Amino acid sequence: MKWNPDQLVSVLKPLWLRFRFYILILLATSVLLSILIQINGGEYIPENTIPAGLSLLNALVAYAVSKKKQGERSYKQMMRNIFTWTAVRFLTMIAVLAVFMLAGWVEPLPFIFSFIGFYIMHQLIEIGIMKRETK
Repeated sequence: MKWNPDQLVSVLKPLWLRFRFYILILLATSVLLSILIQINGGEYIPENTIPAGLSLLNALVAYAVSKKKQGERSYKQMMRNIFTWTAVRFLTMIAVLAVFMLAGWVEPLPFIFSFIGFYIMHQLIEIGIMKRETK
């Protein structure tokens, strides 16, 4: 059997469309985390990895919730559900950040700035992918 590039494309394209959010967000997180660790000379590892993981987990949960079938719910019910999930995720992230900083386990300034950077990057990826998926 002769190898046909079109066959490979026909197999990979649906996989890419289905998993592109996960691939892009994991790749972007890994790259940014590696850059931060290099810039900091290996210091502030917890201050970089914890916010990266927390923001990544938040983005993955948000994406999963957004992809969940809405069933027979009205628009108002759906929006209430999204608001509830957003509020729960936000309050959980604030609590985790506060615990780490108040317990003195991390240096607050690099920890917060790292979190903000990862959070913005993850939001941009999520919005970009979701915008493409609605077209």
